[in-house]
Amino acid sequence: MFFSVLRFISGSFFAKIILFSFLGFFLFLPGAATTAFCEVVHVAISPETIPNANINDALATIKAWTRNAARAYGIQAKFEVNIVDSPSELRDGLDKQRFEIIKTSINNISSQDLSYDTVFVARPNGSVFVRYVLVVHRDSGITRPQELKDGTVAIPGGHFMQLADIWLKKYFQGYSHSSALSSLPKITRSENTLKAGMQVFFQQVDAAVLPKKELVRMSELNPQMKKELLIIGESEPLVPLVLIVRSSWQTPLRHTMEQILSNLHTTVLGKQILTVFHVARLEKYPKEILEPTLLFLQNREGKEIN
Repeated sequence: MFFSVLRFISGSFFAKIILFSFLGFFLFLPGAATTAFCEVVHVAISPETIPNANINDALATIKAWTRNAARAYGIQAKFEVNIVDSPSELRDGLDKQRFEIIKTSINNISSQDLSYDTVFVARPNGSVFVRYVLVVHRDSGITRPQELKDGTVAIPGGHFMQLADIWLKKYFQGYSHSSALSSLPKITRSENTLKAGMQVFFQQVDAAVLPKKELVRMSELNPQMKKELLIIGESEPLVPLVLIVRSSWQTPLRHTMEQILSNLHTTVLGKQILTVFHVARLEKYPKEILEPTLLFLQNREGKEIN
């Protein structure tokens, strides 16, 4: 199901900053205004990829970005950007060639999908992979996942947390003879990773799921957290978010768009935009980089992705 593209809120500070930054990036990019194509590019975005952003602002920013990119490169193309909340529609859109580009959480796609050959991975600082850790307070006396059965676990919102719930459920099922949801602890939501970590530090919750790199960063800023927090579970390396370019889209415009995405981190303004989205850069990889994460998803509860 498609949501209609929402109108631009002219007074939004968030949207204005990104709009002007993208405009500056493309106007000052070497070699701009040299390419001419004429086609319609359909972009589909899964809503969970922008959990902390106002959708009005996000869509307006993306549409402004496409217009300025086309203008700067002399691209005679129309970009249609939509929010798509149906995983099956995202996959079907790739198969039926209705979308050229999709941005989605990886649990919306499947390893059997042959409609893409390369992907762009949204890379935080460091590795393209994310590891989740389950942390408790050392004074809680909790050392095993089973001891959290009747406890409360905080899971923060934000980027790269899309697979946290899935991993936690699978992790607890590994210590339980039953796959019933009743075997899980109570889940509470936190606004961000820092708040979730502090909730464990002050023993307001029994545990939290955090990206390991965020836990390391918090511990460096507050060495007392390193002393007080204990990791009792850790995930395999996972890729939560991907940007997919349809493999059958083979016009010259595809090559230009891939260059723009790959080089966004090479300019000052480009880096500012990536910082807004908590991403260090976008990197292009063969789709095989997703195989460990897709295998993890396929093996949850012994079921395939549907």
